[in-house]
Amino acid sequence: MKHNTTAQRNWEETLREIPFVRLAIAFLLGIIWQEFGVGFAFPVISITLALGLLFMIIAFLPLSRHHRRQWINGGIALLFLFSAGATIVQMHAKESRLPQEEDIYIKAVVCEEVTIGERFIKTPILIAGAYCDTQSGAKKISPCNREKAILYLEKTDHVNIPQLGDSIFAEVRLSPFAPPQHSGEFDYKTYMRRKGFFSTAFVRTQKYLINPNPPSWKYFPERLRAKAERIYENAGLQGEELAIIKALCLGDKKDLDADLKASYSATGASHILAVSGLHVGIIFAILSLSLSFLGKSRRKLFIKNCMILACLWVYAALTGFSPSVTRATVMFSFVLVGQMLQRDISIYNSLAASAFFICLFRPYDVFEIGFQLSYLAVLSIVYFQRHIYQLLYAPNKVVNYIWQLLCVSTAAQMGTVPLTLFIFHQFPNYFLLTNLWVIPLTGIIIYLGAALQAFSWVPLLSDALGWLLQQALRLLNSGVQLIEQLPWSVTQNIYFNEAQLWLMAAAIISLALFIELRQRRLLQLCACFIILIFGITHWQNLAHSRQQVLAVYNVKNSTYIHIIAGHYSLALRDSKNINTNFDFNLKSFFISRGIADRPCSTYDVNACFKDTCIQHIGMYRGFIQLGSQLVKVLNASQEYPLTCIPVDYLIVTSEYTQRPEIALAYYRPQQIIIDASVSAYRTGLWKAAAEEGNIALWNVKEQPFFRYLAISG
Repeated sequence: MKHNTTAQRNWEETLREIPFVRLAIAFLLGIIWQEFGVGFAFPVISITLALGLLFMIIAFLPLSRHHRRQWINGGIALLFLFSAGATIVQMHAKESRLPQEEDIYIKAVVCEEVTIGERFIKTPILIAGAYCDTQSGAKKISPCNREKAILYLEKTDHVNIPQLGDSIFAEVRLSPFAPPQHSGEFDYKTYMRRKGFFSTAFVRTQKYLINPNPPSWKYFPERLRAKAERIYENAGLQGEELAIIKALCLGDKKDLDADLKASYSATGASHILAVSGLHVGIIFAILSLSLSFLGKSRRKLFIKNCMILACLWVYAALTGFSPSVTRATVMFSFVLVGQMLQRDISIYNSLAASAFFICLFRPYDVFEIGFQLSYLAVLSIVYFQRHIYQLLYAPNKVVNYIWQLLCVSTAAQMGTVPLTLFIFHQFPNYFLLTNLWVIPLTGIIIYLGAALQAFSWVPLLSDALGWLLQQALRLLNSGVQLIEQLPWSVTQNIYFNEAQLWLMAAAIISLALFIELRQRRLLQLCACFIILIFGITHWQNLAHSRQQVLAVYNVKNSTYIHIIAGHYSLALRDSKNINTNFDFNLKSFFISRGIADRPCSTYDVNACFKDTCIQHIGMYRGFIQLGSQLVKVLNASQEYPLTCIPVDYLIVTSEYTQRPEIALAYYRPQQIIIDASVSAYRTGLWKAAAEEGNIALWNVKEQPFFRYLAISG
């Protein structure tokens, strides 16, 4: 009992030492609250200013110095930061203010690095002005709001490649980004909106003009990064080795091919491809060692720390101020400032401060998966690593080093596993073995990469460093690919829903509290959460074995009807696209239905018009029986029954060209489903007929989100 009281007192003392954590949480909750549509519909800037003024007034009253009344100040401060987070999100534009699907003229500036494809140049632009053509001449569109867009410039042999800061004059027809087409598909439209991009357009060569501008100081980090890339290229690095070193040292992952990314993801090594705290820590160590000659006097320590701070922030700019690098740089900045002020800074306060400052300028970073995984990994390492390390005694330095790596890897996985299962649906079984290989090699590669940048002007030394760097990169890639090829290297297609995500998070928090407070009921609570997770998994497996699902997908003007009965699935496709792979964006839906790792039988859509029964699916002349539901598919050679046969669902394909009224008279459906192959003209005819007959209609091209229809299960 005495031990529990002491632990609780220590825990309360720890919470008092990290006030910035509470402030940062309030600010981030305000951002999340406003973004997900449950925020304030009216402008909240006035509330924010009023709360700030009230806080300043109360801070100078004698009441604020009274211990019992300090919660008033704290509460107002938390409300102020909550409303400030909501205000920042509310001030960001939610949609484009420019005309969509209309021809307009724009003048813009290339605001990010371009991507060169085979037929086009993907160019992010910042629109400075927009004009429409009228009878009296060009008329300026207001307000333009300097919004961003993505232009796909047609590429020819005579086209100049636009560079950062170049001006572009173009005639465009802007279109909004497409929303998700299927259940579980990545929401690219929301992702781009949070980055400030609302529209996209393809521009022919004769409709745009590039005007090169002199280099601007705004794009100094990008020019510095391009120079660093040329140094690596001149050292003989190419292919996978060049792509990896650019990702490791410069934060540029655009040259990584899909297979290489998949190998690193399957082995649990994808975290090293994102420039993070590990990389900043190595740079910090290099700088500290290089400047150690300055001595340890207070004045020299001040100069040394200022130089390190400047170099770290230049490196952060070089990597594009990615959230993980910015977080680590802010943390080290607090440590260095604390050294100069001769004060100890809590790492939790440093983490909270970095999250606050990142989201103050880029509020939507809180929704980035990399941002979330980065903070979860660091928090988990900071808390769990020391407790895991104390479980075993390492007899010598080598064993101790290996044990430390294993502890760090295990702690990082403990914090990130709920989110990785929820987002990526896989778990790397050999992550401990992977990290024993990649973490030491990553350190060596970063040291060699930094040395090559520093001594690239020395001929023989740069050649030697380039050769060593190439060999280290080959070892890294070979080791990762070898681990991937081991049996059962990765468990894939794990369906982890939101309830399981929060239950596992609650279990980890309960375990952390048990370690801190040593209260048995917290461990029991953790066990209950884990049992619930397995219970949900068992219930899902039972539901999957009984499911009856009809899905009609929106895929490139094609027919794609998917029928699921239990764990068996069958796809009906049109003959011209029967071998085309449309399943990439559908994988999350397949995982949620428990069929991702099971073969799917694919047939021509006309197969359902035969007198047959395929496995568990009964078909007869275009009729499909799923449980108690009857589905009818229409095709070109439609034969009508002698009497009316009411159906639950009537699927219309492009092959059916007769008048809608004929089919509706014979089948009297409860709902009409227009698949993606039907033209806009014929879709209009069906809409008119459905409206006249008061029949529900589902057009898969127009539905904003989930494109599947669950009949049962």
